[in-house]
Amino acid sequence: MKATAKPKTGRPLVYSMTNDLCVWSRAGILKAMRCFNAFDCLGCSLDKRVLTDFKKRQEWAGATDTRPVRMRLMMKQGKCRHMLSGRVSYSLCSYGYNCAQCPYDQMIEDTSYLPNLKSARCDQTSGFDVARDHYYHFGHTWARVEYGGRVRVGIDDFAFRLLGRQDEIELPRLGDTVGQGRTQAVIRRSGMEAETLSPVDGKVVAVNQHVVNHAGTANDAPYDEGWLMVIQPTRLRKNLKNLFFGNESLAWIDDEAGRLTTLLGESCGYRMAATGGDAIDDIYGAVPEIGWDRLVEEFLG
Repeated sequence: MKATAKPKTGRPLVYSMTNDLCVWSRAGILKAMRCFNAFDCLGCSLDKRVLTDFKKRQEWAGATDTRPVRMRLMMKQGKCRHMLSGRVSYSLCSYGYNCAQCPYDQMIEDTSYLPNLKSARCDQTSGFDVARDHYYHFGHTWARVEYGGRVRVGIDDFAFRLLGRQDEIELPRLGDTVGQGRTQAVIRRSGMEAETLSPVDGKVVAVNQHVVNHAGTANDAPYDEGWLMVIQPTRLRKNLKNLFFGNESLAWIDDEAGRLTTLLGESCGYRMAATGGDAIDDIYGAVPEIGWDRLVEEFLG
């Protein structure tokens, strides 16, 4: 049965970032306002508008300065935009604010493909871990918005405890397109398989080869080493409105655990119990008579 996510508005919350002010606000060009594009400045409509408006004003005033517009606006600061955003603690611009051609900017871009060094902090409800600052799709996949606007995705703790340890996880190829609510990855166990649904629309720009080679990593650390892929989203803000977040995620997982308990009791007379506060690691393995296909249909899609 599909859950309906409550529509919501707001900016993408960037994982592990303590500052949420727009770079132009930090530079003193705009009044205080929060970033709404996950610090993807070069792909931001506001960034383009600021540069265009300033260039037009300079042309109307008869200015003849040929230096890059971004440089003329930020030269008083002298700080790299990644320092202004809070991504790095200290870095001065040495490339004339030509970010698109800057080697340092490219290095920051490249590191965004790598896993965040900060482990996910989790809350627990009904014996299942729910990672903070992660967005959740009703098919039990998660999305984590990272610096620069890319989205790291995976499968949540509930799904892995539900279906147990996997033999194989099949991921899309680099460059493949995924769509919110459409198949993104396939997990397999003992000849059975389950399709998992993508939480966002976009293009796959990185995959976790370690999970491909060692599927159990995803069971052991679903929010850390067990991530599946990184997606360059195409409709991020619209997609996020359809996902659970924060306290809403906790309430949803609690409801899912209640549905699972009812299903197990009615179908098999089995009462799910937590061990040391955690739900058991392999619910299907403990009660195979419930049926793999039924669990997949009820909770993954």
